[in-house]
Amino acid sequence: MNLSGGAADSKGNLYFVDVRRQNIYRISADAKDVTLLRQNPLEPVNLTVDKAGNVIVLSTGGMRETVYAFRPDAPDDQMTVLERQPAQARPGVRVALPVDYWVNGDFSNTLNVETYEYVTLDERFRAKMSARKPFQYVSPDGSVYIPANEAFIQGEPYFGHKWTDILMPTGLVQTEPGKTFYVTNESDQRTYSGKVNDDGTLSDLKVFAYQGGESLAQDGGGKVYLAAGQIYVYSKDGKPLDIIRVPERPTHLVFGGPDGRTLFILTNTSVFATRVQ
Repeated sequence: MNLSGGAADSKGNLYFVDVRRQNIYRISADAKDVTLLRQNPLEPVNLTVDKAGNVIVLSTGGMRETVYAFRPDAPDDQMTVLERQPAQARPGVRVALPVDYWVNGDFSNTLNVETYEYVTLDERFRAKMSARKPFQYVSPDGSVYIPANEAFIQGEPYFGHKWTDILMPTGLVQTEPGKTFYVTNESDQRTYSGKVNDDGTLSDLKVFAYQGGESLAQDGGGKVYLAAGQIYVYSKDGKPLDIIRVPERPTHLVFGGPDGRTLFILTNTSVFATRVQ
């Protein structure tokens, strides 16, 4: 198994992908029932769910990434392929963004030939977060969009490995313009806070914690949960509060449940759930 792509719907149900088996599952909001929704779909990697309950699938299939949507109660052969659109500002519309990145400067010329100083990883990360992606995928009900850039393909088209921000992380997180959003550069071991703009970029980035991880989640009270071997809990001002110890290494965190207080924890082979205060 290789679990990823966790996403919760408006009722608190959890959806996730078993990448190796190409299956998509749903766990009920009370964490008691598991349902196999799709078996062997088109190479799913990540998921998000729009306001109307459409499950949006990010796939490595096709010439580049492929994004499609389906209704959880619909027959297996019913789905809608989402065409990417030119990027634009979308005031008031939710956006699904990666929270973990690996910006380390490899395969790049980081020397500024005018000043003969090297661009730091901090500077590179800030530039990346503030740059608008050229494309967007919009959900069927128009309530959420996903910024996307051109995929770098290693190998043959269709069959090569695709490198792009929306396929590389273990999951996406939805947020709204004007909200504080948290992103982590695992390579540089820094986590940042920033403001979400209308086009999905981030501004006013500040170092939140000198620790990087594989996933982030924020509860209703503003506390931040960082998956980095275990789960490290921070206050909204960056003060360490607690550690949640998990039997397996956590890779993706999602808040769900009937009241939004259940923290679903994805690992490579298991899903755990714990209630938070």
